[in-house]
Amino acid sequence: MSIRWLRNVIIDNEKSTIEIQIGDRRIGDKCYTRINQETEVWFENAFLERTDIIAQGIDILKRRLEGKTVTNPDGTPYAWN
Repeated sequence: MSIRWLRNVIIDNEKSTIEIQIGDRRIGDKCYTRINQETEVWFENAFLERTDIIAQGIDILKRRLEGKTVTNPDGTPYAWN
């Protein structure tokens, strides 16, 4: 069973979804990030705890979206926490 962290956001004025998967059979295996329907970007988790793996995925997404404007659907700035 996989656990997915999904958020609906606006990226440069386009409705978007950002996603982190943190497991397939157990927490920490088969981790990836994805923006919209792009191909998954897999990563090796550095942690064992769910919140730490999600934080690692968020850091990856933040780096990938650097230079882009990311907001909540209501136009307020997106808080990466």
